[in-house]
Amino acid sequence: MTANIPDRMPEPRGQEASGWLGPLLLAGVVIADIGYSVRALAHAVPPASSTLAYDFRVFYGAAAALAQHRDPYHSAALVLAEQAADHLSHVQPAAAQFVSAPIVAVALRPLTGLPFWAAFALFSAIGLVVLAASLALLARDLGWRHWAILVLAVVTTWIGFSGFVFGQLDALLFGVVAGGMVLAWRGHPAGAGALLALIWLKPDVAWPVPVFAALALWPDRRAAVRLGTSFTVSATLLLGIQWLIRPTLLGSWVREVLHFGRSAARALPDLAGLPGVVAALPARWGLGTGPTSPGSLGVLAIGCLAMAGFGWWLVRLPGGIGPTRVERLGWGVAIPLGIWLLVTPYSHPNDDLLLTPLVLLTLGRDARRFHGPGLLAAVAVVAALAVLWRLHVPPLPLLLLVAAMAAVLLWIGRTDPRLTGFGVGIVILALVGLPILPPFHPITVSLTSLAALALVIEAGRTLGMTVGGAGSAPPTGREPPAGSGAGPVTAAMPATPLP
Repeated sequence: MTANIPDRMPEPRGQEASGWLGPLLLAGVVIADIGYSVRALAHAVPPASSTLAYDFRVFYGAAAALAQHRDPYHSAALVLAEQAADHLSHVQPAAAQFVSAPIVAVALRPLTGLPFWAAFALFSAIGLVVLAASLALLARDLGWRHWAILVLAVVTTWIGFSGFVFGQLDALLFGVVAGGMVLAWRGHPAGAGALLALIWLKPDVAWPVPVFAALALWPDRRAAVRLGTSFTVSATLLLGIQWLIRPTLLGSWVREVLHFGRSAARALPDLAGLPGVVAALPARWGLGTGPTSPGSLGVLAIGCLAMAGFGWWLVRLPGGIGPTRVERLGWGVAIPLGIWLLVTPYSHPNDDLLLTPLVLLTLGRDARRFHGPGLLAAVAVVAALAVLWRLHVPPLPLLLLVAAMAAVLLWIGRTDPRLTGFGVGIVILALVGLPILPPFHPITVSLTSLAALALVIEAGRTLGMTVGGAGSAPPTGREPPAGSGAGPVTAAMPATPLP
């Protein structure tokens, strides 16, 4: 089977780039990102137990404990390993719990042969290379010509850079997700399935990716089955490796996750999903906190129903989303992943790095939807929200403002597609402006989840326009040549590399 990459993505009518405001704000985005990165790094050096390499210290300690034939999910063993690794006299309580899958400790065992800071430097360098390379491939296939600027913006943004400061796994996980998408739409479903098995790094965050990648390929039954089979075999192999190294690891992991989840919402104020917002509502409402609270379960149920409905629509959609395999797989994977990150009871802002494909699809190639009078309105709305936040507006009025913003986005989607810049502007400016709104980790409500909510709403509207809703237009990508045998979800391969 031959898969081909379109030289352009379809654009809804009225989305052509125009004016100077969009390029000016994009330049401002990059400048703001770099400025924040420098500021954050200045506060992280000299390193302390709660700043630079905070999360990597836990991963390194777990790998060291495993290398010493100890259980990394045992708090005492983990604390001793962390103290020995970085010569610490004290380990913060939150860093005394390892809740990642055992494969993380297994994979990092080779790094324990290096001194802690050398291992952190190597780990960060690998993550940076993986993120930059996979993002460049993803953006290039989505039609972005200025992908180098895009890579710089993503790496230095708050969500991206914070993962490097704390030594998180999201850069590697993004490489898995983006690489799986690229392999799938380039006609290598078996390779995509094998790569996606590495979501074992954070299965609670990235599990929708292989499921919806297979559903997006469903018009090509053979490709869908090959992806699903390859993923199942590879994931089972990784599971077996974890079991063989220490049979009790998987059981210890499950127990630690359940124990940690009960206190996560109270101990960690910067959760990125809507359950964190629900937990900030008045206690008299009885919604509770934690992953098993009524509020969290209600949000989770709504999200799962939305994902199931989207999957049903995706499978039944004749001919694919638009004319290309790239578009079908892109939207088909990115939207369910966005919904899940929005409703999952436990995720951090750095996990929202996985929303990047959804941001790229919503922006359009080279940010062509980031323009126009709607963008001016977005600047005004974000500025107003920033002022309200600085005035310490209670969470409930802020939620009402967000609900009003969502209603406006939906109204614009049914009236004037030329104002798409409003929804896209809200998303980008909100994500970039988060560090400007103190405190850094909002205690009462997570602003990250509100930005993600705006993104999912705007992405759904953009998808509706792309597949034939209001303001849709004929595709700009080239069609497969007659007699080529290309199916309805296959686009034409340009004869020369993309510019």
